[in-house]
Amino acid sequence: MAKKLGSFLLFFLISNFCFASDFKKIKKKATIKKPEIIFPIQGNKKNCIKDLYISPDINYVKPVLKVKAPSGYGLDNRFDYALSKFQDFSFPCGGGNLEACENVKRIILEWAKANAAKRTGPSDGEGRHWNDTLTVNLYIASPMMAAYSFAKQVIDIPEFEDKIIKEWFKKIVKKNAHLMYNYSNYKPGSGATGTPKRAHNHALSSAMSHMQLGILLNDNKLFRTAFRNFQAAIKYQRKDGSMPIETRRGGRAMFYQARAMNALAVIAILAENQGYNIWDYDHKGKNFHNIVKFFIDFTENNEIVFKYAKSMKHPGPAKNYKRQDLNSRSSSNWGWLYAYVTRFPDHENTQRLKKWSQDKSNLNSYQWDIVQHYLNIRKRPFGSASWTVVEPNCHFTK
Repeated sequence: MAKKLGSFLLFFLISNFCFASDFKKIKKKATIKKPEIIFPIQGNKKNCIKDLYISPDINYVKPVLKVKAPSGYGLDNRFDYALSKFQDFSFPCGGGNLEACENVKRIILEWAKANAAKRTGPSDGEGRHWNDTLTVNLYIASPMMAAYSFAKQVIDIPEFEDKIIKEWFKKIVKKNAHLMYNYSNYKPGSGATGTPKRAHNHALSSAMSHMQLGILLNDNKLFRTAFRNFQAAIKYQRKDGSMPIETRRGGRAMFYQARAMNALAVIAILAENQGYNIWDYDHKGKNFHNIVKFFIDFTENNEIVFKYAKSMKHPGPAKNYKRQDLNSRSSSNWGWLYAYVTRFPDHENTQRLKKWSQDKSNLNSYQWDIVQHYLNIRKRPFGSASWTVVEPNCHFTK
């Protein structure tokens, strides 16, 4: 019996070692196999938004020329507003709607010709630099590149227009690069001691944009950029699955852990769409499954995050760390779940949610929210997406 157990453990360790080796190879040598296909338009569009409900004349997405986010907490909300209007076209374009895709191309071309989303702020570590770069990556670069990829799968775009658009994408992604490769690790007293800043949700957002740009331009080096950030976020989670940089943030500790989880899911899906599996990347027992486990553990017992959240580092408006701010309707809090459950239906994390869904009588409010999303998979779509880039019930599910 002991010999069999030893053999099993050896096999387990070798398997993990081999996959760590595979990830290292992917990080250094992965190539784009499907140029311009950031997210493929689904063959089965049952879960997708397909109809264009808004008249282009009414819902005009006017270019916002310059970025000026606050130097303190927050982003430039003019771009969030523009994204909310743009999604009225990008979502049905992602469902294959030809008219919506024509409008996606038209809007992006107008923004490109206007040299919109131009960042004129500082290029160092100041607060506005952090907020400007996240504003562009989150609200403009990532969602517009994904939508443009959808459009190219549906309509023909003249070569000269394609060049204008791609040059603009290249400009805004590189101008708003915030990958944090040259930043020092977090110091003692920060609530994230020793963690590299490239694991920060802002850096992950920039990594998503670089990865998409790489696919759009068929640039392998840009495509591989995000793997370094992905690896850092997985490697430097705590043993319990909490993410040190995110869970120190007061009442928004889980709010930011969820956003980072969405970014990791997007990177993994983009890699998957090019033929690479990084979902199971494991570093000494630290993996995406473990991060998901912590989130599920939190919904059952929200006090497990308090010891980290009480650091109160940049909590924004959520000043009470004992009351975690999670919007039950936001894809930025829950979109990752749609990707995870459909890829790992037999994992103990998913089975735990399945068990809860069969008897909801004793669930607390956080458990209720996560179970409702579990039951909503492949049903009602989200009305918005920022950290998920695309509508997750259409393009995250497998």
